[in-house]
Amino acid sequence: MRALLGVVIVLAGLSACSAAKQEPATADLQWAETSRPVDARLAERYERSCAVCHARNGSGAPLAGFAPHWKPRLDKGINQLVQHASDGFNAMPAMGQCNDCSAGDLRALTLFMARSGT
Repeated sequence: MRALLGVVIVLAGLSACSAAKQEPATADLQWAETSRPVDARLAERYERSCAVCHARNGSGAPLAGFAPHWKPRLDKGINQLVQHASDGFNAMPAMGQCNDCSAGDLRALTLFMARSGT
């Protein structure tokens, strides 16, 4: 009986873990694929540098506009996110491959992708 109870507890724990990982819905994927910053200059930079990874689910990058991917990052602060974009972090290349982006551009693009502004 104890063994059965142990199995039930383990399975309940595993199902809780899998439920915690939220996958983007069709609308989230569509937003990521089609949305661009309103500012034309930022939109051009986003298109050639950010969208390659952030507009495709499964790339390893947080999906643009998908709050569950961005919340834990935003919890560390926008300054930390901009620093990671500038210096590179994990698979994120330095400057997000946008060598003509200013720190302000990186901040605005990050806020756009996190749907926190711009």
